[in-house]
Amino acid sequence: MSCGTKTLKISSFVLDFLCCVLAALTIVACSYALIAFSHSMAIRVPCIVGIVLGALLFGSTIFGCIAALRESIRLTWIYAAILMALVFGQITVIFAQPINFELLANETIYSAWQGQLYHQGSMSYYEIKYHCCGMTGPSNYPDSGLRIPQSCYFNQNSTVTTDLYTVGCDRQLGAAFIKGTRWERISDWSVVGVEMLTVIFAGLLAITLQNAERRRPYR
Repeated sequence: MSCGTKTLKISSFVLDFLCCVLAALTIVACSYALIAFSHSMAIRVPCIVGIVLGALLFGSTIFGCIAALRESIRLTWIYAAILMALVFGQITVIFAQPINFELLANETIYSAWQGQLYHQGSMSYYEIKYHCCGMTGPSNYPDSGLRIPQSCYFNQNSTVTTDLYTVGCDRQLGAAFIKGTRWERISDWSVVGVEMLTVIFAGLLAITLQNAERRRPYR
């Protein structure tokens, strides 16, 4: 094995391992989101698709490691083709089925508000963390026959009426979730970038192995 072939083989292994780790993280993150936001339809389809693509990526990287170990030209080309198809699939998902964070926020607060109507305290977590009150505003409480809770006030001190939060939690949570869109894009495109790099190195390895195979009869 030449130095160039060995370098490409090691690089392919490292990139395969990195893709494997990213695939596992994608599966874990999407599974957690499905559990944490089980009430939401906004996140269900993107997360299920993410789990499927993550599982395919995880399986294909194992296939890629086997192909590199065996130094099989055919298997390496097949692996590069599979990975390229996954890249196109992920780019399609990024543009066609992104997570609607605004809808997710509305669904989350609506679910919490429904719980507040029957079990006092369901909204307190969001009100304290995001400095908001009610689903769309503090008037939601008296309109529903409820007393405005302490969590709707700064430092949970209802004795100072000016400390009452006047913004609804659907708006505050929506703004917080939309900030997460940028990080979702960064993570998605980072995975695509690593996969593209892996495809390139797999292709270079296959070409190098092909050239070595052609030169073998002349040695």
